[in-house]
Amino acid sequence: MTAPFDRAPAKTQQRTLPPTLHHKTLSAYYPYIYTLSQFISSRLEDFESQRHTSNTTAFSTFLTSTLCAFRNEDELNRVELDKDRRVIFPTQQEAIDKALSHVAKASSGPGKVQNLLLLRTSSSLHIQDLPINMSRPSVPNQTIQGPAGSFRSSEWQLLRSRIGDKSFSKLLLGTSLFSPVGNNCYLQLSGIPLYELYEEDHHRVSVSKMELSRKRKRGPETNRKYKRKRSKSTAVIQAEDCSENRANVKEKEDDRIPSNTNILRQRMFYGRPYWNKQGVLSHGLPPSHILNALKRGKKSHEAPSDVDCLSLLDDIFPQLVDSNKDISAFTTENLPKRLEGMIGIAREIIVRHNRLNYEEIMKHCLERMNRASSKTPPPYTEQSAWTVTPAQSNNQALPNNPLIPKTHRQVSMLVRHHYCSLFIFYANHGKPTQPGYASCQFITAKQFETTSLHSLNQNLRINDFRWLHGNNRSGQRVAPGEMKKRKELVLDLIHWIFECFLIPLIKNSFYVTETATTKYETVYYSQKDWNKAVRPHYRSLQDNLLEEIDKNEVDAARRGVLGVSTARLIPKPTGFRPIVNLGRKIEMPDTTNSKRKSWSANQILGNVHKVLTSEKDRQKHRLGGALFGTNEIFPPLQKLKFELTKKHGNLPQLYFIKTDIKAAFDSIKQDKMLKILEDMLRQSSEYRIILYSVLLPPGHRAYQGTSKRLFKSKAIPTEDVSLTFADHAKDIADSMRNAAIVDMVRRHSVTTQECLNLLRSHIKDNTWKVGKQYFRQKTGIPQGSKVSTLLCTMFYSYLENEHLSWTRREGSLLLRYIDDFLFITDNYNLARRFVDVMSRGFPEYGARISVDKTLLSFEYDTGKQLAPVCSVNDQGDVADFPYCGFLIRTGTLDIMPDFTRLLNYSIKQSFARRSTRKQGSSFLTWYSRQLENRNHVALLDTVHNGLGTVMMNVFINFAMTTMKVPHYFKGMDSSVNFDRLVFASMLCSTEYTFYAGRARVLHYVRTKNTKNLKAHFSLKKEEFVLLAITAMSHVLRRKTSRFKGVVDLLEAEAKKRVYRGLSEKLAVVCDKGWDAVKDARY
Repeated sequence: MTAPFDRAPAKTQQRTLPPTLHHKTLSAYYPYIYTLSQFISSRLEDFESQRHTSNTTAFSTFLTSTLCAFRNEDELNRVELDKDRRVIFPTQQEAIDKALSHVAKASSGPGKVQNLLLLRTSSSLHIQDLPINMSRPSVPNQTIQGPAGSFRSSEWQLLRSRIGDKSFSKLLLGTSLFSPVGNNCYLQLSGIPLYELYEEDHHRVSVSKMELSRKRKRGPETNRKYKRKRSKSTAVIQAEDCSENRANVKEKEDDRIPSNTNILRQRMFYGRPYWNKQGVLSHGLPPSHILNALKRGKKSHEAPSDVDCLSLLDDIFPQLVDSNKDISAFTTENLPKRLEGMIGIAREIIVRHNRLNYEEIMKHCLERMNRASSKTPPPYTEQSAWTVTPAQSNNQALPNNPLIPKTHRQVSMLVRHHYCSLFIFYANHGKPTQPGYASCQFITAKQFETTSLHSLNQNLRINDFRWLHGNNRSGQRVAPGEMKKRKELVLDLIHWIFECFLIPLIKNSFYVTETATTKYETVYYSQKDWNKAVRPHYRSLQDNLLEEIDKNEVDAARRGVLGVSTARLIPKPTGFRPIVNLGRKIEMPDTTNSKRKSWSANQILGNVHKVLTSEKDRQKHRLGGALFGTNEIFPPLQKLKFELTKKHGNLPQLYFIKTDIKAAFDSIKQDKMLKILEDMLRQSSEYRIILYSVLLPPGHRAYQGTSKRLFKSKAIPTEDVSLTFADHAKDIADSMRNAAIVDMVRRHSVTTQECLNLLRSHIKDNTWKVGKQYFRQKTGIPQGSKVSTLLCTMFYSYLENEHLSWTRREGSLLLRYIDDFLFITDNYNLARRFVDVMSRGFPEYGARISVDKTLLSFEYDTGKQLAPVCSVNDQGDVADFPYCGFLIRTGTLDIMPDFTRLLNYSIKQSFARRSTRKQGSSFLTWYSRQLENRNHVALLDTVHNGLGTVMMNVFINFAMTTMKVPHYFKGMDSSVNFDRLVFASMLCSTEYTFYAGRARVLHYVRTKNTKNLKAHFSLKKEEFVLLAITAMSHVLRRKTSRFKGVVDLLEAEAKKRVYRGLSEKLAVVCDKGWDAVKDARY
């Protein structure tokens, strides 16, 4: 029997389509978007006028809310619905199967992307209650859990009965359908997956930029008066037809560009020194370095051979020496001409290295700098984190020789001394080339900042390296090919000096790390001082936290599920914080020589983390006052303020207590933790992990029109799994706006017992590797784990339920962020009781509070000591109480950002530039994202906060963010164009921050079904912008030597007519805000 869809379609007269709809995300990929009702009505004339007895409100809403999207006009015109409205197949599933066969046929072929409807679940999953296709009852139906399963709903069945099977099939084949899931988010049902279009869109942009650059380069040729016309060669035609290949070649060429070649600076962090057989610390380069390898077994006065020199040149210039040839086969007669002039330089480097005493040089440089007065003060004080030793952590007397880091100037001097003693690359003017500013910039860069080969090559001239000239005279014209080769050699040399010489030298001489106080700042300790300071601390860890593993158990530990983790220490004001690196790939001994993919412990724990997150959301009522993010602090405070106002009429006097558990992670009892996990996971025996993709809107032009694609996964208990993904998409869309969700139709299952076994191994068998020794953690849970925060939160939630449940009453609020407790109450007796209970500790949980971190808003003597009281204002009242990065007004519960923390250290330590490329063009995006960090709903809601508080929050946000701008543009020269760029970017970011903040507040209020939405954001745009301009101009006025032009443009903008009269109105807020942050160091 011939299939009914194989006939030619009947001609239909198309009606004119209405204007296309606009969606913030979908419109970036689909220029033509219509509702299902609009599109079908344009193809079938009497569809709207046809009154059907089965028409319902739900069906009408379905037609007007479901979207049909098209990527171009040809795709739109290609879809023609048939006038034949017969329903041929008896069941909806048979109609879907027939439509899918047409979709599969259209999607087959080379270069075609598979339609979303063809994605299916794994056949290994056990799916219950699947409908049976009567035409093929023996074939299992796997499309139910995929996107095709959504078309089994009653609305799609009703639509098929209205338009017929032929039109239904063409609708699925030719359109991209989207179903609403709430908050203006849509779930894709058919068409090419959006995450594939994201790749095509970015590829098309890169190709168009490449074509544009080609056209610009050919511009001058079009002005020629007499230009001979030539037919295109075959190569040219093929090149024009293969833009994708050109783009791939372009990407490979870009990888070799100096600006894309970064020095692997992160390799010098957390390095351990080399010790010789006598246990003496080795100085200088590590023994495995090529210069030490060439020195091994030879005397200092012995001249290196030609083979040694060629070995060194092969390491520095890998492209110069043929890697296929044996270096020992070279002789002075068959050497390449370019190598002949370099043999002497290589020999001089080896001889100088053999005679160099690295230990004496380091001792001399550090002692000399200690005697001299440094212009660059160290980023610490004698009472700060750098003076901490294990003796302090044990409450003993301070040692005589505190651990003090070396200044950047000391490290730079040492590097320059080694460079000048070893390398003699003389230029044409007779002076040796030195690293100079490049090496200082390399040393002072922050932890995650990148250093490109282009930036290191800025102050060098290729022609100054006379050893590159060969037989050519100085000043003689050089062929382009020769100049290109010389440049490559100089770049190879600079790359080798920094990555293969300076990094091993610094790593073996200093312990490079970040600290808990300086954050991103790079701190250098001499390896001798560091080892001396941390040795007692490791000894203390072995006594209290760790137990050494027997040598017979080491191999079993290395073969464990989570392998062995490396540990390191981070200095902090009260000692050292041990951090276990669980993000590193597991090094397992493999006797089979199989090339298996190695995972990190955090990757292995990924499914466990998803399961715990699912139970955290499902059993939130059992977690007490736990907060899982600083953004969750606002709803409970808002609820408390409403309760207190309803109870007392006005806010009464409130009492605030903040406490912190001492060594929260390390003091957790492991057996107790496992019992809590068994209780949390006992409700379900199996979970289904579903994978999906989320595409967020491109956003404001402040983000330069770039959209964002995320791949996410979610764990769902098996009993809650729906047959279609649409039900889960509604839950996913609750926390989003204007997003597009795509089901990737990838499922896999994990049982509760598997999760518990993995958690038991993670907690009970956590193995550390410290040097060459192996230890097992005998108490507490690992820090640095992907699940450690969730485990700690659940553990102290059970403590709260057992011992602090009496705090849950009207007029009181208990919050806890991991192990930081905050109790607010209107009852003084309850406040005293909370202090007494927390002071006694909880022995069955191994929890004791840290007295140093306890803070009260009232005076109270616990009997042992007077608890510390928060600072007071000029009137003698406690005005602001700090908690989790916020300041809470004790009299009004207004919320402000905790700007006082930023006054204790330099602003430049609070951020790091991840890339130094395109600083000007990327400033707009960077500045907008920095502002978003303090653009919370809690700081902008004008119902919970007073209008004056919100205005001050806006001023502080822009002031603290603008203080980072001088460090962002460090090293760049100012100009008129530079001033205009910075000014325009700041105004654009201000506008975006206003609209983003308002949308965030209104979305939050709308989800709470609150009336009078506008009252929650009553700040006008003109007021917001003027506050921002005033804050930015106040900050940059202190840096007028570089930003005077920007300040002038900002002040001129503030004098415009639109802001007339607002300056006087906002003067008090601006003055108060500037007084609060003016003491910050930037």
